[in-house]
Amino acid sequence: MIGVIIIAVVFTGISALIAYTATRGGFGGLSKALQTTSKSGSRALNTGLVFVYVAFGIALPLVFILGNRANSDAKVAGIKLTAAEQVGRELFGEHCATCHTLAGDNAVGEVGPNFNKLHVTEAKVLHTLANGCLQNPTSAEVNQLCLGYGNMPADILEGRQATDVAKFLAAVSGRP
Repeated sequence: MIGVIIIAVVFTGISALIAYTATRGGFGGLSKALQTTSKSGSRALNTGLVFVYVAFGIALPLVFILGNRANSDAKVAGIKLTAAEQVGRELFGEHCATCHTLAGDNAVGEVGPNFNKLHVTEAKVLHTLANGCLQNPTSAEVNQLCLGYGNMPADILEGRQATDVAKFLAAVSGRP
């Protein structure tokens, strides 16, 4: 939204400059209007040019760089993330991205499941995080059954962290 406002202001300023130039007889008239012999007129012109330089050379780029920072992680593939899902996204990047693929976090791991192709529920993620998974579990290890991918240790994340990652994956998995 802030970008739209800035662009509107910039183009309004440009159109005002064009209108001013046209009323003064083209750029020749503008150049005559800017040539002033009075000290106050010269000072005003210099102040105006410094303002334009600072506004467009420094402030405008800073607004574009910093203006949308708070919302940059708020959406993944058009899905607005909750605060817990945003935390889960960060945790997924730190703990899971080396093995798993997920476009929503720019993860390109190849050992574990590709979450772009596989939609998982929050309960399934929590179960896998708590129990880990093995390719060929014994009858005593049946809770550690995997989806046909590599092995994963149990308790990589626990408690609130595990819940946040589970919420994030449930929200964004299964979307290419």
